[in-house]
Amino acid sequence: MSLVSPDQAAKSYRVLRAILNTAVSDGLITRNPCTIRGAGIEHAPERPMLATTTVLELARTIEPRLRCLVLLGGFGGLRTGELLGLQRHDVDLLHGTMTVVRQSHEITGQGRIFTAPKSDAGYRTIALPSLVLTDLKEHLSTYVEIRPDAPLFTRPSGLPLRRADLPQAWKLACSAVGVSGIRPHDLRHHAATVIARNPNVTLRELMAAIGHSSPVAALRYQHATAERSKAIATYLDDVIESARSAQESA
Repeated sequence: MSLVSPDQAAKSYRVLRAILNTAVSDGLITRNPCTIRGAGIEHAPERPMLATTTVLELARTIEPRLRCLVLLGGFGGLRTGELLGLQRHDVDLLHGTMTVVRQSHEITGQGRIFTAPKSDAGYRTIALPSLVLTDLKEHLSTYVEIRPDAPLFTRPSGLPLRRADLPQAWKLACSAVGVSGIRPHDLRHHAATVIARNPNVTLRELMAAIGHSSPVAALRYQHATAERSKAIATYLDDVIESARSAQESA
């Protein structure tokens, strides 16, 4: 007999509770019997926290075509689908920013499609640290076609990079660096954690920087000012420089 994981059970309980709530609203039953406190809450294990030096090492070690992908995930906080959906015209080198307006997905029978970001908060323009901008400029001239809608990340053939292309390159880079049990999404976790450590960053600014939604609707539509976004990028520069200095003195 197969066992259902606690997280899967919690998701199933939420679906059942929603169905029965609809039944109550339609007058089919008088009350919802799903009243177990906390039964619909998932308790996901804490993801490993990557050191900034590890992020830099992964970016240095992974195949050059994917170096900027690691840096944008690790210091820009982009989701994997957002990274794969980036196009040339989303980059503003003059102002040092990256704009997120879409995600890329692979759908069976449809191929590669674009969708809106995960939430309204996913639409955002973020200021990038100077290290990321330097590598991004080189990446654009080396790997990206001139047309505005050219995908930022591609296969060696020039076709758009797909999610299925990442695991092997990621695994090789992790092995070379000597880390295990981490996923590309942990880069985003690193970015959010490092930004949150800045004592001057507010919750709203953190949410705006990484495109994170809140149950509180009023916070969902709050955006960091351009000046504060630049301050976050400057702070990340200091973090990166500190990590690089530690590597050089080791």
